[in-house]
Amino acid sequence: MNGLLNKTLLYYTFLATFVLLLSAPFFYLVMEKLYTDDVDEAIYLRKKEFEIDHLKTIRSSDIHIWNRFNRDVRIIPDTISGNRKNKIIQETIFDEVVPEWEPYRVLYSDVKIEGKPYVLKIQLNLVESEDLIKAIIYVYLVILGGMLLVIFFITRFIANRLCKPFYETLQLIDKFNIEQQSLPSFNKTGTKEFDQLNTGIEKMIVSNVKSYNSQKSFTQNASHELQTPLAIFQSKLDLLLQDTSLTQQQSVVLQSLYEASLRLSRINKNLLLLTKIENRQYAEVSTFTVNELVNDVIGYFEEQAENKNLRIEIEENAIIEINANRVLTEILINNLILNAIRHNLENGNITILIEDAKFSIINTGIYKELDNAILFKRFGKATTDTRSSGLGLAIVKEIVEQYKWDIKYEFKNNLHCFTVLF
Repeated sequence: MNGLLNKTLLYYTFLATFVLLLSAPFFYLVMEKLYTDDVDEAIYLRKKEFEIDHLKTIRSSDIHIWNRFNRDVRIIPDTISGNRKNKIIQETIFDEVVPEWEPYRVLYSDVKIEGKPYVLKIQLNLVESEDLIKAIIYVYLVILGGMLLVIFFITRFIANRLCKPFYETLQLIDKFNIEQQSLPSFNKTGTKEFDQLNTGIEKMIVSNVKSYNSQKSFTQNASHELQTPLAIFQSKLDLLLQDTSLTQQQSVVLQSLYEASLRLSRINKNLLLLTKIENRQYAEVSTFTVNELVNDVIGYFEEQAENKNLRIEIEENAIIEINANRVLTEILINNLILNAIRHNLENGNITILIEDAKFSIINTGIYKELDNAILFKRFGKATTDTRSSGLGLAIVKEIVEQYKWDIKYEFKNNLHCFTVLF
């Protein structure tokens, strides 16, 4: 119900229901007034008929017989107060036939029979009017429901026709990927507002692609240009560190500079790697198994694991065969293992789990969940470890997205788990 069309239909339905229900009391009062006027007219007609056809011929001795055979037109003694005479009023009278109290329209009119004053009482039951009004209300509710259905389907049909270009625009935007450099093509809709929207979006996309390409070009060029001065800087620091005439304080400062230069070099290499991945420079693919790749690279991390006294276990419950670039996949696995080692605890554990189309690395570490919002972002570091460039998991994410795989992070039982779904 969160779609634009559904919300539009909802508003139209509520508005139509509100208007129709608001008109219901007015409709009821009008119908009741019309029926009451009709009943009153019938009462006056009966009075006129009585005066023309019976008043001159009836005798006082005939009154009891008249009342016996005329239920709605009766002659009664003149005991009615003057303010109730010669006008139609509404009374509730006990009807012995039903038997129950029912509403009546009543007229008390003065008549003289053989020179004596009497009151002509003419009454008509309004129960029929209530039944009629109830029937009208039922019909009204049926009409209301029918109108709402008609409004619903007509609005949906019209909205679908009118909003079709809008939904086509949404689909094109949803499919657009700035990294693939394929600009969406918006058709002319014939509707001024939609054409303006498409033109604005097209301009914005072109501008963003241009900025994105400039940024990529700058990152790549800057990383290339930094390689040479970084290499020179490191070699000079190497020479200085080998100088035996340095004081202890100078050696500490130089060592700090050397470590910073190493970190800067790692960041530079990772940025170059990201640029190459984004530019699809690792296009060559082959078929191989993740199992074979894991067993090939695990030996590279033995020394680092021993420094923290970490225990690494590999559980192979399936063979995962994939078709991808072997170098990129190796980088992905290396970065995940290195991440598990670097952010682990002393005497911790790492479990590499290979299941059907699923590769997981489960490791001990800090006793809290990492922030998923920044975990796979560039320079989105979850720890203060200065050895981390903040690009390792961003590279993993980029590789996963290139092959339309998926990666998930979970924190269960104080263990951190990264899972790649192939």
